[in-house]
Amino acid sequence: MQRILIVGERFSTMLDYLNEHGYDYIVLKDIRRTKFPHKQFKKRVVCDFSSKETILKTVDAIKKPIDGVIATYENYILPAAWIAEHLELPGLPIKTAEACTDKFLMRQLFATAPEPISPDFAIINDEPDVRSFAKNHSFPLIIKPTNLAKSLLVSKNHNLEELLKNYHETMAQLQPVYDKYAPHRTPQLIVEEFLEGSIHSVDAFIDKNGEPQVLEHVVDYQTGYDIGFEDNFHYSRVLPSKLSLEDRDALRHVAHLGAEALGMKNTPAHIEIIMTKQGPRIVEIGARNGGYRERMHKLANGIDITQAAVSLCLGEPIDVVGTKDEPCAVLELFPKEPGIFNGIANETALQALPSLHYFSLKASLETFVGKASGGYKMCAVIILHHPDQAQFDKDLAFVNQHVAVKTLPR
Repeated sequence: MQRILIVGERFSTMLDYLNEHGYDYIVLKDIRRTKFPHKQFKKRVVCDFSSKETILKTVDAIKKPIDGVIATYENYILPAAWIAEHLELPGLPIKTAEACTDKFLMRQLFATAPEPISPDFAIINDEPDVRSFAKNHSFPLIIKPTNLAKSLLVSKNHNLEELLKNYHETMAQLQPVYDKYAPHRTPQLIVEEFLEGSIHSVDAFIDKNGEPQVLEHVVDYQTGYDIGFEDNFHYSRVLPSKLSLEDRDALRHVAHLGAEALGMKNTPAHIEIIMTKQGPRIVEIGARNGGYRERMHKLANGIDITQAAVSLCLGEPIDVVGTKDEPCAVLELFPKEPGIFNGIANETALQALPSLHYFSLKASLETFVGKASGGYKMCAVIILHHPDQAQFDKDLAFVNQHVAVKTLPR
């Protein structure tokens, strides 16, 4: 029986797959994210992730043989690469793992591609850095952390006054947000050009020779800004894409170039791309399956990308050819204005939609909820799927028009 080491966090889709397909597994759990670290569980080992040395020492103490290493969350991609190298198993090259978890290093490698594939950017350490970049670039400009996920602390700025205001507000929140969501990372901000255009993503799978297999199926996004919010979260992810075949091919071409520029091997890749007037430009690449993509691609396309990720970590061949092309959408609900969470508008009608596949509240009633740009996470997640496009479109329109987060003043 092959044994997989899952680095950092349990992930239900991954565990379900391993259990159903006869794999053994061990979760290498981060002690700082463990409620009861001293309790002994059969398939859990608690680890201090504060250094490479403590991680490898813990791995060496595991008596059972390990056949593959997987990280399902951004914070643990680099530790998983260290472990794979240490155990001489298939994994990301260390420099690639570093670049895949740091947008500054990532942008530097994108600049080596044979054609333009990403926006201009700069590290910001103080206000003069912000002013210097603004002086030489057109607004709007984006401020974002180099190594956080889920649009945390990302802001869009339309003029210098707004840029400086958001910079100082972000700096005030930076350390607390890192302490909560990425305690082992060093806080760092970049400022970059805002790319005007529609947002999309595609998943790819890179073999041991560094050859990417990019999925045919492109996901279309809507952000908070697209639906009238002053917040840069990903509101909806929808399959199939409404892009033309020509644009989808161009997007997949850039995804291929990006994976090669980073030197990716033995890994899934999740590539976010903006289709600008100058062509597609990569926002970022994550060395993992994209958020919710396991469910989306299984429902819409009949592709098991969890299986692909497991096969890659074992050095085995993969099959990521779709067998169908049905509509599917994932929506993350944030409040339009921060406040006390008071539920979801029209939840009863939402629960009755024929296309509703999954609905989960992530916020508790009477707790304070806020914007992604303020360091908060979503209040609810909705997944819609239906083989009939007309029914799906009707149900998605209902959600877009009538389902929202309700808040009360604090």
